[in-house]
Amino acid sequence: MRKQDITYQDKLIELRLDISHPNSKGKAFVLLEGKSDLVFYRKFFSSSNCKLETIPGSKLKVEQCIGELAKDSPIIIGIIDADFIHLGAKSYDKVNVFLTDFHDMEMMLISEDEIFSALMFEYTDLSKDKYSETRNNIMFSIEQISYLKWLNEEEDLDYNFKFGFHEFISFENFKINFSQYFARVLNKSPNAKIKDEKIILEKMKALKDTDPHPLQLCNGHDFMKAISYYLNQVFNVKGVNHENVASSCRMTFSFNHYSSTELYNNTKMWADKNKCVIYEEQK
Repeated sequence: MRKQDITYQDKLIELRLDISHPNSKGKAFVLLEGKSDLVFYRKFFSSSNCKLETIPGSKLKVEQCIGELAKDSPIIIGIIDADFIHLGAKSYDKVNVFLTDFHDMEMMLISEDEIFSALMFEYTDLSKDKYSETRNNIMFSIEQISYLKWLNEEEDLDYNFKFGFHEFISFENFKINFSQYFARVLNKSPNAKIKDEKIILEKMKALKDTDPHPLQLCNGHDFMKAISYYLNQVFNVKGVNHENVASSCRMTFSFNHYSSTELYNNTKMWADKNKCVIYEEQK
């Protein structure tokens, strides 16, 4: 069976068998959302003491899988992207499921000055004192996309965001033509519940008035796409796309960076409580 054909139920059965196997005794299982998460986290977790697995489906499937397997193994955790959870009023209380510090794994990478500086140094001739401003400008350029996605999640508006957006952004002023972008969203969303742009802008303003942290608001995949568009258009960098930009950032992100995150602290506390070793540096 091809990996892309494996269903959630297939994976659940596979994990139950793996957990019960004698070779898995004492090993911690770490469940993740997707392939890029696996590539990122496996360099931090102990390969001899942990098994990292991806779960087909959304982060809800990771939560569901942890709930179903917790009775089979007490040392099993999930790591998922926070998305907009940190911006909500309620605390997150799923047992043994841990959230990224910021919106997602990519924004954890971008939050580190050293990582973003390395990216800018590799592809641009900007002076170092412009790096922070550039990062803020890129987040600003997709801010309205981020608010619309947050609103879509809050109110379940059935918007489809599976398309590019680079043609709507001007990197002269880092602004997006929201009317054109929203028209594209509606064109891709036959079941959209709100089609009046004025109503949407009012609702987005209400979200903006809560003053969310940009690193919590901004979707990392959108940021990686925007920065690759920026490098293409402003610096004429050829052959760069959001995937290799993200890969470059993952490669630069070290254990020292990771160990400064709340995600590391929370999972390390969990490991200490359960008397297991999950990180390479614990050996």
